[in-house]
Amino acid sequence: MQQNKTYAKILESQGFFKDAFAIYKNLLKQYPNDMEIKKALKRLKKYRTKFEGVNERKRDFFIYMEDEEEFRKFEEWLIG
Repeated sequence: MQQNKTYAKILESQGFFKDAFAIYKNLLKQYPNDMEIKKALKRLKKYRTKFEGVNERKRDFFIYMEDEEEFRKFEEWLIG
């Protein structure tokens, strides 16, 4: 997928702050005077440290659960 501001905004809105930050950072190299990109990077900096250390594999499992059975197993695991 092409990396652009629209894609970065979508990722950010879905909680993929690290991925959005990386796209904005790359875009800033191409467009160093773009204030929208600068504001987005400033906004996302707080999330870089907030979610540092999150197990991304488990996060992705939760986000991309495909069926009711996986969700049921996850609920059982949460309840213990």
